[in-house]
Amino acid sequence: MRVAMLHNRYRSGQPSGENTVVDQTADFLRSSGHVVDLYAQNSDDIAQMSRKDRALLPLRSVWSFSAERDLTFRLQARRPDVVHVHNTFPLFSPSVLRAAHRLDLPVVATLHNFRLMCANAVLQRDGGPCEDCVGRIAWRGVLHGCYRESKVQSLPLATGISVHNSLHTWRRYVTTLVAPSEFVRSRYVAGGFDPAQIVVKPHAVPQAGAVREGAGDSVVFLGRLQEDKGFADLLQAWDSSLGELVVIGDGPLRGEAEALAQRDPSVRVLGQLPWADCMEVLRSARVVVVPARSYETFGLVVVEAFAHGVPVVASRIGALAELVDDGETGALTEPGDPEGLRKALGWLVDPATSIACGQRARQVYLDRFTPERDLEATERIYTDAIARRAAYGRSR
Repeated sequence: MRVAMLHNRYRSGQPSGENTVVDQTADFLRSSGHVVDLYAQNSDDIAQMSRKDRALLPLRSVWSFSAERDLTFRLQARRPDVVHVHNTFPLFSPSVLRAAHRLDLPVVATLHNFRLMCANAVLQRDGGPCEDCVGRIAWRGVLHGCYRESKVQSLPLATGISVHNSLHTWRRYVTTLVAPSEFVRSRYVAGGFDPAQIVVKPHAVPQAGAVREGAGDSVVFLGRLQEDKGFADLLQAWDSSLGELVVIGDGPLRGEAEALAQRDPSVRVLGQLPWADCMEVLRSARVVVVPARSYETFGLVVVEAFAHGVPVVASRIGALAELVDDGETGALTEPGDPEGLRKALGWLVDPATSIACGQRARQVYLDRFTPERDLEATERIYTDAIARRAAYGRSR
């Protein structure tokens, strides 16, 4: 099968789970003999644009005729069996969907976030969940300055959402929408999207090089050090009686973490690390903690922990509640509850409990989140999209 994969890569200065998922999906497909043509734009290139092109970018993010024209030429030359669209913002725009549709090609689009309904793409405001624009006109995102805390910068995003909802762009030009969790699917259905168009396929992570031996040593936090990730709650909940806390990542709360580490030798702040080094730390963890205050569309770090046989304490919010089986593969706590978080960590740092939950977590990984499972599901989605598009063509 020949697959045309399209993705606007996020800035290299910010870690991106979407970039990782796209690269891994392409690798999984190629390793199975499929041909993958990856058409990528890079947001890093925006800094090199002329002043005129940067000024026009908000309009181009709504509809880019040049991106549509360029992709049309590429698709005509390669004639893929299916087009798989990931992020189109800001350099592609949804215009690329029409390019594939006009060539009678099936289009699969992965819903990595909530950009089709929400100006900031994460259904979040003031450090917590917000669904004000779900199923409604997105003007509230402008009122609150939801994108980069700017009403001016939020305007083109809200305009694009409204335009494409009015034109039914994603319904008309996309054969299949793929949600990484039931939670994401439920929010899009609540937003007015056709439930029959959306299938659920969780992300996968590569097989761990080695699985944890024994109970591990430390509590590990891996992610952005900011309020919506619940990092402040973790700092408040932390007690040296829980063992050692290892913090991997960067963000606005790094100063608070380093200040705590100076006062409390049980806390170590490692900053950002290469992915391989992060996995090495996870492999030696007693428990991984994901205390999010806002919605997560999936939770790659949870599955990465499971792959190494490490249990997880996570917030009962968004997709995290689907991934962690409370009392079996870890523990769920209420978001924004440091005391509850401390109790959950206290239960899971017990060596015997950590080992038992970790073994179950590893089995869940093998059953649901391996590259082999991901490849099988992706191939089914592609095959179904090809058949549905062919049936649509015959019905015209």
